[in-house]
Amino acid sequence: MTGLVGRNGSGKSTVLNFIAGRIGAPLVTGLCTCSHPVRLLDQQAALSVRVMDLFGVSEPLMDLRRAVRGEPTKAAFEAIDWALEERLWAQLDRFGLSDVELSRTLGALSGGQQLRARLAALFFEAPEIVLLDEPTNALDRDGQAMVAQALRDHSRIHGGIALVASHDRQLLDHMDRIVSLDPDGGVTVFGGGWTAFAAARDADLARLQQASTRIQRQEKQSEAKRREAAARQDRRARQGRQLRDGSQSKMLLDKAKEGAQNSASARISAERRKLAAQEGKQAEIARQIEVKTPVHMDFPEVSLPPSKQILQLEDAVFAVGGQHIGPINLSMVGPARLRVSGPNGAGKSTLLRAVAGEIAPISGQVTRSVSCAVLDQNGGFSEESGSLIAAAEQAFPTLAKAQMRACLARAGFRGDAVHAPVQGLSGGEKMRARIALLGAGPEVPPLLLLDEPTNHLDLTALEALEIGVSHWRGAMIVVTHDDVFAQKMAFTGEVSGPFA
Repeated sequence: MTGLVGRNGSGKSTVLNFIAGRIGAPLVTGLCTCSHPVRLLDQQAALSVRVMDLFGVSEPLMDLRRAVRGEPTKAAFEAIDWALEERLWAQLDRFGLSDVELSRTLGALSGGQQLRARLAALFFEAPEIVLLDEPTNALDRDGQAMVAQALRDHSRIHGGIALVASHDRQLLDHMDRIVSLDPDGGVTVFGGGWTAFAAARDADLARLQQASTRIQRQEKQSEAKRREAAARQDRRARQGRQLRDGSQSKMLLDKAKEGAQNSASARISAERRKLAAQEGKQAEIARQIEVKTPVHMDFPEVSLPPSKQILQLEDAVFAVGGQHIGPINLSMVGPARLRVSGPNGAGKSTLLRAVAGEIAPISGQVTRSVSCAVLDQNGGFSEESGSLIAAAEQAFPTLAKAQMRACLARAGFRGDAVHAPVQGLSGGEKMRARIALLGAGPEVPPLLLLDEPTNHLDLTALEALEIGVSHWRGAMIVVTHDDVFAQKMAFTGEVSGPFA
């Protein structure tokens, strides 16, 4: 099993689609060959597609059912696969879909169920080569464990090959090797899972930083030697002028001057060559450090007294889509960090919407004593707003445009970059922009609400978010299925659904 990692836009999906024959060759040189047919996890199937269509067995299944009813079949009667439906049901049950009819459309399923159905079809009848693009994005803990087990079975039991593009570090730890698509177009291949890869990468980064510091010190020393040599040459020139005014002959003085100038010039040239070589090394090391160093997500400073009441939910019940969520009782004081967990459909996002004030309880009480900011999979921006600057104006209507532009510029969105469509930005870019704007107003919101913030972040952005959050001194409520991310958040409490 091979894990494919890289920043958003590095080409992971392009590589998978090319191998699967979905797109033309993006290669300038080289050759791609596959020893067996390839199956790609189909994330683009239309919502009108039936579950049985995902398996590619609609006609054989219909023929089987016709034969059972005693009706004429389209294919030869001898070709009927009498165990087909039984195997299909066994596969659906394996992926937690035992109650889903084969004739149901994807649009009638939840997001998690849709992904489970696609995965069930992908691994049906033990294919030789499978390609998966972010297979755990919409799955809860059970779903994530299911994907990991399916991949282990595919590799260990069936001897299959798997190439998995993912930012799920738990899943990547099951890989036999990691292939990293670097921002500069390079490729790094590492034998082992994500934890070992990250440790080796961090050690390499530390080595590069030490080398950079050493070269900077050498450059200062070389520059000091060059200035000292220039000063010596100047002193000798002055001494030569003084001797010329004395008793030495012009011929002897000119010869001595020429020798001194040649010697000094040679030393200065040697020092310049050495300095140029050091600058070249430094530039290359700086490039490598840039490739390996995560982008920054700098959270603003906030002061929150430890005894400050933040939030109180008392027997709160909410009505969402004909379903009642609750009653929920919850209290937060000071800079607490609360994790909200539970299976898909447990009401976790509903709880966050209630805390944010987007929905009101039909009974009970919700009291939030401080302002809050929402960081979701879109960074808290509406994609319908169009450009980033328009989305920022919608999210922060009272903020002066000049101040808004200044904040976005500090986050890397300078000049015309603020007019980029929100829909075209990566999850990390949207998150970085939103975080930069948090500190732009007169008061920093003391409470952050994060709804599955890691779902659409690449690993570089994810690590940057973890570093940024570690310095946050406010309160926080986080919905996440990512256990690795949760471990790094140092939560002070957890509330688990279902809340329905």
